[in-house]
Amino acid sequence: MSVRDLVVTAIIVALLPICFAYPWKGVLTWSWLGYMNPHRLTWGFARTTQFALFVAIATLLGLAFTKEKKRLPATIEVVLLFMLWGLFLVSTIFARQQADAWEQFDKISKIFLITIVTMVLFQDAKKLRTLVYVIALSLGYYGLKGGVWSIMTGGGNQVMGPEGTFIGGNTEIGLALNMILPLLLYLAVDEPRIWLRQLLRVTFCFSIVAILFTYSRGAVLGLAAVLPLIFLKSRARLFVPLLALVVAFFGQSALESVMPQEWLERMGTVKTYEQDLSARMRLNSWKVGYALGMDYPFIGAGFRPFTPEVYHHYTPEETINDWQDAHSIYLQVLAEHGVTGFVLYMLLILSTLVTLRRVMRAARRDPSKESLGRMAHALEVSMVGFLVSGVFLSMSYFDLFFHLIAIAVMLKVLVRLPAPELAAAPATAASLPRQEPIPTRPLVRF
Repeated sequence: MSVRDLVVTAIIVALLPICFAYPWKGVLTWSWLGYMNPHRLTWGFARTTQFALFVAIATLLGLAFTKEKKRLPATIEVVLLFMLWGLFLVSTIFARQQADAWEQFDKISKIFLITIVTMVLFQDAKKLRTLVYVIALSLGYYGLKGGVWSIMTGGGNQVMGPEGTFIGGNTEIGLALNMILPLLLYLAVDEPRIWLRQLLRVTFCFSIVAILFTYSRGAVLGLAAVLPLIFLKSRARLFVPLLALVVAFFGQSALESVMPQEWLERMGTVKTYEQDLSARMRLNSWKVGYALGMDYPFIGAGFRPFTPEVYHHYTPEETINDWQDAHSIYLQVLAEHGVTGFVLYMLLILSTLVTLRRVMRAARRDPSKESLGRMAHALEVSMVGFLVSGVFLSMSYFDLFFHLIAIAVMLKVLVRLPAPELAAAPATAASLPRQEPIPTRPLVRF
C-alpha cells in the first residue's frame, strides 16, 4: 500500500456521491478512469480495484432519479449502434471461442451502455465541452509525459500506455494520441485562461513527439494524416504547398540528423516489409481475418476467434510460428461479425462523418453556432486519425471511437436548436478573469 493508492482511492470514493447526485458528472468520472486510468499509476491495491464499476453503478442509480436526462435522440447513428449491439449478441451466442467471446461481449456492452447514457445526459453545449476536456486531458497526460520523456532520453525507447489497459501498447497509445490532437487545439481556441490555453498547446506539441517515439508505423501514418488536416484549417494554410516542397527536399536528411538510428530502421521497414517479421505477421493476420469473414459472412466467427489452430488452418504454408489478433479494425470486425457486421460498422462511420459535415455547414450559416462547427471539425479529424491508424491494429471497439459518435449525435441535436447555449462561446467565458485578449483569428480555427 502506498500514499498514491490512498489518494486515488480517496478521490474516487469522494466522487461516488457526486456521481449519484449528478449522473452527468458520473460519466465524466467514468471517462477519466477509462482514458487516464489513474489507478494504473499506483502499485498497490488500487491498481486492480474496479473503480469504473463502482462509478458506473452510482451513475446508473442516479440516472433513474435525475431530472436532467432527456430522450435518446432518434438518429441513424443510434439505430446503427443498437443494430451492432444486437449483432454482437448473436455472434457471441454462436462464437467459436465461447468463454473469450462472452468476456469481450461483456466489456463492449459496458462501453455501449455508457455511450447511450452520454447521449441521454449531454444534450447541453457546456456539458459537452466539459466532456471533451476530460477526454483530451486524460489522454493528453500520456502525450505530455511521453513527449517529455522521449526528449530527455533521446528517443531511444518506445512510448507506451498504462499497462493492462486498452491503450497499453505503443501502437494503441499512438492511435489514441492521434485522436486527441485536434481536440486539444479545438479546446484552446476559446479558452480564456492563459495557463490552461498554453497547457493545451504544450500538450499538443509534446503529444506529437510522443506519437513519433511510439515507434509505431501505424501511429506515424495516422499522424501524417491528422497534421495536414489540422494545418489546412490554420491561417498559414496557403503555405501548405511550400511546406510540402520543403519536406520533399529536406525531409529525409532532416530526419536522419534528428531521429535515433533505431527509429529510422523501424520506419524503414515500411519499404522493406518482406524482410520484417512484424510486418509479415501483420500481413498473415490480415489474410486470416479476411478468410474468417468470408467463411462466416452472416454473423462472423464471434469475438476473439484467432487461435493457433485457426492460423494453421488458414495459412498452413506460413512458417511464422506465432499468432495474434487481426491487426486491423476493419478485418477484426469482418472476422468477428462477418460481412453484416462490417457493413453496419462502416455505415456507422460514414453516417457519423456525414453528420459532422452537416453540423459544420449549419454552423457556417449561423454565427451563434460557430463553436459547434469547430467541435465538429475537430471530431472529423479525430475520426480520420482513428480510421488511418486503425488499419494497423485491432481497436475496433475503442471506447473513444464510440464516445466520438455520441458527441457527434449531441452536436446534431444542438445545432438544430433555435438558440443553443454555447458553453464554449466567448460570451460565456467572459465572466472569467483574463490576462490577455483572445485573438479574433486563432492560429488554428477548429
